[in-house]
Amino acid sequence: MASFLWTLATLGAAFVPPAAAGPPQEAGGDIAQQRLLQMDCLPGPLIDDSYLPSCLATADSDDVTGPSPPWTHTPYCRGESNYCVHTSTNLYGPDHGVIIIDGGANKTDKAPAVLAVERIAGPDAATLTRRKEPDPPAWEVRDIPGKGKGVVATRKILRGQAFMIDHAAVVADMRFPERVNSVDGRDMLREGFERHPAGKELLALARSSRDPDNAPEDIIKTNSFSVEIGGKGYMVIFPKIARINHDCRPSALTRFNETDFSNTVTAFRDILPGEEIAISYSSFGLTSAGRRKTLRLKWGFTCSCSLCTAPEDELAASDARRTKIQQLNDKVMKLVEEGTSTTDKDVAKEKLNLAAELYGELVEAVEEEGIVPHMGDHHEALGRLVAAAGDVEKAREWLRRGREEREEFESIGRGEMA
Repeated sequence: MASFLWTLATLGAAFVPPAAAGPPQEAGGDIAQQRLLQMDCLPGPLIDDSYLPSCLATADSDDVTGPSPPWTHTPYCRGESNYCVHTSTNLYGPDHGVIIIDGGANKTDKAPAVLAVERIAGPDAATLTRRKEPDPPAWEVRDIPGKGKGVVATRKILRGQAFMIDHAAVVADMRFPERVNSVDGRDMLREGFERHPAGKELLALARSSRDPDNAPEDIIKTNSFSVEIGGKGYMVIFPKIARINHDCRPSALTRFNETDFSNTVTAFRDILPGEEIAISYSSFGLTSAGRRKTLRLKWGFTCSCSLCTAPEDELAASDARRTKIQQLNDKVMKLVEEGTSTTDKDVAKEKLNLAAELYGELVEAVEEEGIVPHMGDHHEALGRLVAAAGDVEKAREWLRRGREEREEFESIGRGEMA
C-alpha cells in the first residue's frame, strides 16, 4: 500500500509555507508511517557466532574475470544465469567483508549493489562519517529462555539513542531465488559463505530447518532485511542485528544507510539495563492475525510477546485501532489524489479539508497505539494537508509542533552512541 507520508512529500512542495519547511525524514514501514520505519523483513535469533577464514574460488567456477580492488576474489558465476558472487573480504577493515550475489544484463554488466560497493571503497570513501559503537557496547548477547540467543542492554539506553551499528555481510538480489535454478543457486550461496571472512558466524545464524545442504539458503531467507540499493530490491544480512529477537511492541528500530551499507539500531523508547532488546519482524500496521501469519510463515514461530498474550479485550482494542489506521490511510490517500487532480478549486478544497479531518483521526489512533517512536512526521504531514486545504496559520502550528517533536527525538540520536 502506498504511504501517505511519502505522497505528502510532493504535496508539501506546492502547499507548505516556506517558513515552516523542514528536512525530510528517512524512509520505512507499511502503514501511514511506512516511510518512517524500515522494518519490513527482519532477522530471527542467532544460535552461535565464530570465525571462518575466506577461501579461494572452486575450480569449477564459471569465472568471467580476475579480481580487482575492492574485490578480493574472482567473481564466481554458475550456469547460464548472469548472476555471480562478488567478494570483498576487507571492505570495512580487516575481516569485515561483504559478498554480493547479483546479476546485470550480462555477466560483465555491473549491477547496482556491485557499483555501490565500488563507490563505498572508492577515493571518496575516506570522507564518509562512520559511527562506531563505544567499547564496551551498550548490549551483549545472552541466552534467552525459550528463544535461544538474544540481545540484552548492559546500561540504560535513552529513547532516540543509537546503540548498535552493523554493516551488510551478504547482499543478494531479491529475485535471485526465482531467476537461478536451485542447484546453481545453492552452489553460489555456499561459495559466498565460504569466501566470507565471517562465514562460520553466518552459518551459525538461525534457520527454520536443519537440512545441511540447504543451510545458506535457509539462513538468508530467515535472517535478511529487505532493502533498496540503487532502485533495486535486495535481501541483506546484518550479523549483529540478526541477534535481536522480535516483539510486536519493540524497544528498538533500524535504519539502513545506502551510502555505506550500514544499519543503525536506535532505541524506540528508554531501555533499562538487563532488559532484552527487541525489534519488530513484521510490519507495525498488521493486526494480531496478520502478525501471527507473517511470523509463522516467514520465521516459523508463534509470538508470545506482551501484546500477543494480552487479555482478549486489550488485543481486540489494539486490532481495532490498527484496522482504523489502515482504513483512514486509504481514505486520505484517495481524497488527496482526487483533490490534487481536479481543476475545480472548490472541489479540491472540499476534498483536502476532509482529508485533513480524517488524517487528524489517524494521528490520534497512531499516538494511542504507540506504533511510532515520535509523532513529528505525522504532525508535519497533517500540517501539509491543512496548508493544502487553505488554513495557513493552523498549518504553521502543526508543522512547528511536528518539527520540534522530530528534532527532539533525532537530537538524541545525533549525539554519542549509548
